Amino acid sequence: MAFIYDVPLNPSKVDVLLPWLPGQPWARGVSDPEQIAAYRFDDPAGEVGVETLLLRDGEILLQVPLAYRGEPVAELEEHLIGTIDHPVLGQRWVYDAAADPVYLAAIGDAVLTGAAQAEQFHEVDDEIVRIEPTLALEWSAGDHDRTPVLAGTDVVELVTPRAPVMLFRRLDPHSDVLGRDALLAVVGDLTVQLAAAG
Repeated sequence: MAFIYDVPLNPSKVDVLLPWLPGQPWARGVSDPEQIAAYRFDDPAGEVGVETLLLRDGEILLQVPLAYRGEPVAELEEHLIGTIDHPVLGQRWVYDAAADPVYLAAIGDAVLTGAAQAEQFHEVDDEIVRIEPTLALEWSAGDHDRTPVLAGTDVVELVTPRAPVMLFRRLDPHSDVLGRDALLAVVGDLTVQLAAAG
């Protein structure tokens, strides 16, 4: 479960990405991204915010997993995207979650066992209210005819505590789902594959 504070962030989540994205080969051609959806995973310890943004710039669709931490982590320094000032939580260090152990455990669970996204809540008139998700996560159990996929510019292999996972950074709504355990996102009439068993 994630409690979301309805407060302005400085900079916004998308704005903190703008100086970082041009250096990412999978974000080539992106100059003015907008967030179209997001999903979260729970951190069992309740310390790390784990959120993935789906960004669109024209026909380009990206998946950007983020880890929000309350203090800098030396081991993740090279994966630091920037910092955000949160009016309630204070300064948050924003990391590329593909290197964060909390995210790696969560994405491994989601791809290999079908673990669900975190439910989100916020406070409205002194009442805790569930926030409707902006996308639906679906799990596709694979078969034995496993389609090969290679790590590269747009697909990164993650080493999770369960097994390797292929994370799709640049999403293609026209591609077929791989014949293996896979995590899919449904946003309106759009279905995209987010990740697959390695």
